[in-house]
Amino acid sequence: MSLLSRRDLFRPARAEDRVHIASLLLQIAPAHVESVRAAVALLPAAEFHATRHPNKYAVVLEAGEERALSDATQQLSDLPGVLTISIVSHFIESANALADEVGEDVGKQV
Repeated sequence: MSLLSRRDLFRPARAEDRVHIASLLLQIAPAHVESVRAAVALLPAAEFHATRHPNKYAVVLEAGEERALSDATQQLSDLPGVLTISIVSHFIESANALADEVGEDVGKQV
């Protein structure tokens, strides 16, 4: 007979692998934008995007574990010139669902 810990009761059963995806909004000092862009390019599964707002940039992170997103966010916040970081969204999707092809009618108004 094996005993369960309290953590086992709150840990969801994992029938399949999960992917964590987060989007962040970074406010960056103008003189540091290119160095931050280069640092983001070195992160695994990270994207850097300009926004319509001066000195604000979106970063999308993808990882197999939430801890990896947290570590990447901390690395970004430690970079010179990064003034603020706001987490805009964080969601979890099954790896199988992300591999599914999306039909052409996705996003069209009905």
